[in-house]
Parts: sequence; structure tokens; C-alpha cells
Amino acid sequence: MGACFTLLLDPDRAAYRAYDLERSLARAWQPKVWLEYARLMMSGKKWRGIQGDSTQLGGDFIADADGILRFAHRSHDPTDRPSVAQLLKEIKTLNPTI
Repeated sequence: MGACFTLLLDPDRAAYRAYDLERSLARAWQPKVWLEYARLMMSGKKWRGIQGDSTQLGGDFIADADGILRFAHRSHDPTDRPSVAQLLKEIKTLNPTI
């Protein structure tokens, strides 16, 4: 099943710099994060190991067809992410046919 919207990936992490996302060893590896990883593994998820810079905090961004940023969520720590349902809701506000 394909996505009915454009999904941009950032293998060079240019968006991290462009959106001024933070790096924090303390927040990236705090006990809350370890507990979440343990919970996910106990539920059957496979840990993929460290991918790139383990201190880089992520974010989720949605831009409209004109490239205007309509939703921005900068993560405080790796467990601080909007749900897929929330992201899809934001996308649907831009394109109700999705």
C-alpha cells in the first residue's frame, strides 16, 4: 500500500540543521527512554541498534503543497513523538481527500 502524500526522507540529516533540532546526551539516554525501549522490546519490537548520532533529537514536520510549514513538533526526548493518528489528522487538514 502506497502513501497518498509525499514523504521526504533525510539521510544526510539536512533537515536537522534546517529545523534547528537539538542534540542532548542527557535527554536522549535518560531512564525514561531506556524504559520505553525495554517496553517496546518486551512487546515484540526488534531493536535496530543505534542509527547515526544517538544524541540527535528528532522531530516531525508537515508542509503544505507550497512548502509552507503547517505542523512542527520538535522532540524533547526520543519518546516525545506525535502518534501516527495525530500526524495523519494534521495531513488530512491540508488535504481532506486523504
